[in-house]
Amino acid sequence: MLDAGWPEASLEDAGSSTDASDASSAPVLVALTPNPAGDGTPSIGQVIDARLKVLAAGARGVVMRRALRDLDATALAALAQEGAFYSKHEVSIALTLALVDRAEDTRPSELVGAPWDAPEVRDAVHQAIDGSIDALGPSLSSLVLGRDVDVYLAAHPELRPGFEIFALDALAHARAHPGASPDLRVGVGFSFVGATLPDPSFEPLLEASDMAVLSYLPGLGEKEAGLTTGIAAHADAMVASAGEKPILLESFGYPSSSVVGGSPAKQALFLETFFGALGPRRASFGFVNVEMLGDLGPVRCSERAAAQGEPPDGPYAAYICSLGLVTVSAEDKPAWTSFLQGAAAFASP
Repeated sequence: MLDAGWPEASLEDAGSSTDASDASSAPVLVALTPNPAGDGTPSIGQVIDARLKVLAAGARGVVMRRALRDLDATALAALAQEGAFYSKHEVSIALTLALVDRAEDTRPSELVGAPWDAPEVRDAVHQAIDGSIDALGPSLSSLVLGRDVDVYLAAHPELRPGFEIFALDALAHARAHPGASPDLRVGVGFSFVGATLPDPSFEPLLEASDMAVLSYLPGLGEKEAGLTTGIAAHADAMVASAGEKPILLESFGYPSSSVVGGSPAKQALFLETFFGALGPRRASFGFVNVEMLGDLGPVRCSERAAAQGEPPDGPYAAYICSLGLVTVSAEDKPAWTSFLQGAAAFASP
């Protein structure tokens, strides 16, 4: 299940005057994941600098993503501290509990291999949901269960029935938490392709969700990144697949690596074109998150590729590790300017 293979649309389609006439004043929260660029464990100073850079750029939302195996008491305390920082700055928080993250199963080692609807898995996820909502409180606006779960289920079709039962239970549990905001929205995350082909599990899980949670990384996993000229058609496909439900774009972006046919100029064009296409379709998109602030250095890149079962020198790594809007050495790419313009365009309402 790869985010590629959709028909081309002309660049003019993304921001035509006829589309623009339909634009409404529906709010769109533009977010950017503030990961520091480079290698190794970032220092506290680098983490703070990245957050402040994103806030200064006009981001009105943030996606905080956590693997299930990492949500111990210490991690939950750090989650609460980070959430307080964003809440203080009036930034809307979307939390992704990455129960699966594309091809990766993020459960603790003792639970990997257990059926998804097993009581011990259910209890562990209930505990993670409870701890996360307690940590973030009413500042949590959206809770996402899994990212690109269609990719995982396509690789493990025998697990689909149990996963659907498990996911429906987890969504209901999150809604029933007494500390959750009455406006909290919950949903299960799919890739663009999984939602628009569609994947067989998309419709029942969408029906149980408050929002359509999608990622849009065109060409991820292919030898070549997707065409930057198909964005308007892709946006229309997302709107059609979501039906009447609002779309939370959990991650979107485009690589600057030439290994997969990207470039700094193409990356900037992708963002510029996406934001142009978003304007006339803003009534359907409530929250859109650019995947990465900073490019990853070789060590962190290899770790991320390995988690997906991908080689460190393959097309997946070249794509995912060059999604940042700043280089490994923290120098702004042309796409940074495109983000600033896009965030400014949706700064109000």
